[in-house]
Amino acid sequence: MTGAQLDQLSDYYFKKHVADYNVYARVSPEHKVRIVKAWQANDKIVAMTGDGVNDAPSLKQADIGIGMGITDTEVSKGAADMVLADDNFATIVEAVKQGRKVFINIQKTILYLMSCNVGEVLTVFMLTMLGWDILAPVRLLWINLVTDTLPAIALGVEPVEDGIMKCKPRGKKSNFFSGGVASSIIYQGILEGVLVLGAYQFGLHVGLHIDNTALQHGDALTMAFLTLGLIQLFHAINSKYLHQSIFRKHTFSNKWFNGAIIISALVMSAVELPFMTRFFDITELNGAQWAVVLIAGLCMILIVEIVKFFERRAGKR
Repeated sequence: MTGAQLDQLSDYYFKKHVADYNVYARVSPEHKVRIVKAWQANDKIVAMTGDGVNDAPSLKQADIGIGMGITDTEVSKGAADMVLADDNFATIVEAVKQGRKVFINIQKTILYLMSCNVGEVLTVFMLTMLGWDILAPVRLLWINLVTDTLPAIALGVEPVEDGIMKCKPRGKKSNFFSGGVASSIIYQGILEGVLVLGAYQFGLHVGLHIDNTALQHGDALTMAFLTLGLIQLFHAINSKYLHQSIFRKHTFSNKWFNGAIIISALVMSAVELPFMTRFFDITELNGAQWAVVLIAGLCMILIVEIVKFFERRAGKR
């Protein structure tokens, strides 16, 4: 379509049929602004590239104005939101990919941290409401110190997911809690709390110190403490993908994440060292009790994976 032909179309018709036209020729700056506005009227995020003074109005009107760093004029650079240093259009595609990666990694980190905190709050709340023994503040602080630092940072530097450019745009109204993140925070936090309380009850009623209530309570609290800490590290693995399965080839390709999980697991398990048990006022668990703690962590992974499976079946990406 030429600029002269565009002048013959009403705004109403052009907005309705703008997707039918791919190439424009001999257009003025006013025509470029009109084309951008027509796409925006269809609720599209519009990127505009340009390198001349006559491109400045449309660069300003677009949601993302992209100037050229080598051939661009100072006027268009000033009107642009970003400037391509190499004047290569492939760089725009790469920028979109990296932007999507950053957004998703922030979502992963928020999902991980908030669901873990929901699990902690629910555990302490239920222990209090039911009149059971309560985890000491120093234990909760230790869990937060171990789980809310290295794993969360590592999730923020996850590599680009396969197929990320095949996903549909998020839309103008999306936020970090969109795409099922908010509901995942709630159900995963509740799931963590339930598994921790289950480990506590197991230690309370299926312990080895049947004739010693104090020791049995100590075992139960220790199992709840370690389960609450280690289950969050298992959940960090879940959080690597919002909807995709973790059972894939590249799940552990991020060496920073692998190192963060290993270090955090060792630090969390170090509370079972003799001098540390006295500091945290906990007991030393036997092999069967450790097995319960680890099974609770594996249950966290398996249940979340089952939910993700049905989410994918329902069309969530």
